[in-house]
Amino acid sequence: MSFIKRIAMAAGAAALLVGGSVATAGPASAGSYCAAGYHCVFWKQLGTAKHSYFNSDPDFTDDLFEESCGEGCYQRVNDDVRSASNSSTGGYESHYYYDINYGGGLVFCVNPGSQVDSSQLSTDNVTGNHIGQWDEASSLLLRGTTTIHCF
Repeated sequence: MSFIKRIAMAAGAAALLVGGSVATAGPASAGSYCAAGYHCVFWKQLGTAKHSYFNSDPDFTDDLFEESCGEGCYQRVNDDVRSASNSSTGGYESHYYYDINYGGGLVFCVNPGSQVDSSQLSTDNVTGNHIGQWDEASSLLLRGTTTIHCF
C-alpha cells in the first residue's frame, strides 16, 4: 500500500473517531439560576424569587415562590410566572400551560439548558385571558424532544 493511501486511511480513521466523540452526548447543560435536573420558574426576572420542579406539575395553585414578596406576603406561582429556566439532565423540554391539568393551550416552552427571561415573553396585564405569556402559566408538563419551537 502506498504511503499516500496509508495517510488517507489514518486521516479517515481519525475523522471517524473525532466525529464519534462529537456525536456522543456530554453532560447536560444547566439553565441560569436552576439546579441540575430541575425546571425553575421565577416571579419576575431570572434570579428573582423562584420555585423549582423536578417532575411535571398539573396544578400550580398551592405552589409558592421560595422568597416572600414582603412581610406577610408569599407570592403564589399560579398565574405569576414571568421567567423560566430548564436544567433538565434527562433532555426534557419544559412546557407551560394556561390552565391546570395542562389545559387552555401552551403558553411557552423552554429547551433543556436554556432559559427565557421576562423581557423575551409577551406582556399582558390581564391574568387569565390567554393572550400574553406573562402571569399566565398554571401547569408544567415535561416532554421529550418535540418539534414545537421552544426558547
